[in-house]
Amino acid sequence: MNFTKNIFRLAMVAFATVAISACEPVEKPSENEGEQNNNSDFALEVDVDNITATSAKIKVVHNGKVADSWYGVLTTDTTTREDELIDKTVEELSAGDIGQQLIFSKNYTKIFSPLTPNTDYKYIAFGLTEEGVVYGQYATIEFTTAQSGNDDNNGEDNTDKEDEVYDTMLPNPAWSIAYTGAGVVNETECQHTVTVNSTDNNPYTIAIVYASEYDPSKLRDLGQSLVESMLEYLEAYNAAYGTSFVLNDMLFRGNGIDAFDNLYPGYYIAVAMGITSKGEVSGLYAVSETFHIEEQQPTTLYSSWLGDWVFMGDNNISNEVVIGRNVANRSVNLMGLMGLPFSVVGEYSTERNDIIFAAQVAYQNYQFSDGDTGDIHLIGLDSNGKYYGLDNGNYGIAIAGVLENGKRAIVRYGLRESEYPKFVAMMLVAYVGGKYYTLGENIPTFNGIAELAPAAASTSMATFSKRGLQTTQTPLRLGKEISVYRF
Repeated sequence: MNFTKNIFRLAMVAFATVAISACEPVEKPSENEGEQNNNSDFALEVDVDNITATSAKIKVVHNGKVADSWYGVLTTDTTTREDELIDKTVEELSAGDIGQQLIFSKNYTKIFSPLTPNTDYKYIAFGLTEEGVVYGQYATIEFTTAQSGNDDNNGEDNTDKEDEVYDTMLPNPAWSIAYTGAGVVNETECQHTVTVNSTDNNPYTIAIVYASEYDPSKLRDLGQSLVESMLEYLEAYNAAYGTSFVLNDMLFRGNGIDAFDNLYPGYYIAVAMGITSKGEVSGLYAVSETFHIEEQQPTTLYSSWLGDWVFMGDNNISNEVVIGRNVANRSVNLMGLMGLPFSVVGEYSTERNDIIFAAQVAYQNYQFSDGDTGDIHLIGLDSNGKYYGLDNGNYGIAIAGVLENGKRAIVRYGLRESEYPKFVAMMLVAYVGGKYYTLGENIPTFNGIAELAPAAASTSMATFSKRGLQTTQTPLRLGKEISVYRF
């Protein structure tokens, strides 16, 4: 099954921009790899090392096939019998979807953190099916964390000195990750790819960050943010397409390659981040060398969007707008919305040949006619007359695309998402002193489809597109105050 998605970009404290792209789920092994082993021959082995006061690295291997599922639990209950602890764990898992919790790996490593200093722990690994049936021979190990202030229970650091340990994250020597340029992903030729060569089966996802914002001390924060974004995407994707994918379907095991075509020019670092099928950061990672993305030459399709247009709303209000180049094949600038001389950025998709306009800050520190200073925001207005501010994030409002008849149009974003606001307009507003104000009523709407037609060439439009915001222009007046809502 083809399972594609656009790049996510996450705003983080330490990582200004993050991109991930899971092009196709990692399918569970096919039938020729063997049926699940549900007999007593299945056996696991557990080992522990790198024990510190607050963390420990657990390693699990088994003699079965990759298709054999199992589960592991860490507990401070070291007196109860293992079979009783297993029964209790299965009972707790049965309250949810067991299939989402299972582990499919013959060579599994996870760093548990944070743990309590000077505390006894027991880890149990046992075979478990999606139906909640326990099978095979379980494995268990006990250990004691070091006293607070010690690196491990011998008072010495037994982590390899050559390992870069950050925030209880450990580089996985079985992974090597690199930017590999143009390549084929999901039978599609892609301009930018990242490849991971792996000699183990630990699950992971692939992300990229700006090199200038890469902070190894915040790797765990990055991993947790990636998990949150993947889960949010899965929920939206499943709701839109009636599918039932789980996080495990988005993770790589073994060698992997992913595409990142929607990239701004700049310097990047790629990261392989260990994520378990349960949505936990495993503690393993690998990073690439810094690589540089140069701005591309504009494609014919991208260039076809550039120029003067008439944005004709279905309310018969029209705006003459200019779409200009921002980053070739990646984004555009739109100026003239509502007849105002502010530029908003639209994200261009080479795959779909469309442009998404999202809520954003269009201009900062503008001085209005009454002397107040504030910002200009692009926000959405829905069919119920509700406005949505930027406290909702950079949410999508509208999409400019090409219809089957070849004409261009603007429609609302989120057509397939039933819970998403039904936007009918994107509008520029003033944000002053924590309050929002209108900036006029010249607002085209797209209750259905708004037309985007080529404008007749005119000196006024050409001049307008080049001059931008002039200081000699009469300052704008604040309109009425409006209330904004959250999704």
